[in-house]
Amino acid sequence: AVSCVARFGGTPMRPEEEEQHARAAELPSELAGGWEVRSSYSGAEETWVELLPDGSAEGSARSFSRGRGWRAAPREGGKVGWRLTVTMEDKISSPLTFDGTVREDEYVGLSYSGRVLAPSKRTGQPAEVGEFRAWQR
Repeated sequence: AVSCVARFGGTPMRPEEEEQHARAAELPSELAGGWEVRSSYSGAEETWVELLPDGSAEGSARSFSRGRGWRAAPREGGKVGWRLTVTMEDKISSPLTFDGTVREDEYVGLSYSGRVLAPSKRTGQPAEVGEFRAWQR
């Protein structure tokens, strides 16, 4: 199989280079760092999360005890910005996911907003449990 991703000069990347390149695209450096979060989810009304360059996440709130990780993808349709998903873990190791869109904001720089998702007690599938807005610190 021939690689679809090539280096300068047009030579195909080795599989390990492709994986590294794809991983870097999922973890854009401009999104790494601290984010102030305001949420309608009980226990995470005012908090912060730290997106680390290796894809892990840290944070502080009553409703979660540690981070699982984060990933990003360019917005669909050629729109400017990123689709960002940050997953934290509550005290019983259930995921709490902040899923939203990152945009440039003239007042706060990068802004991130969207839905808070947690497993449904009935189905176990992700269900919307709140909304959030965040900005880079």
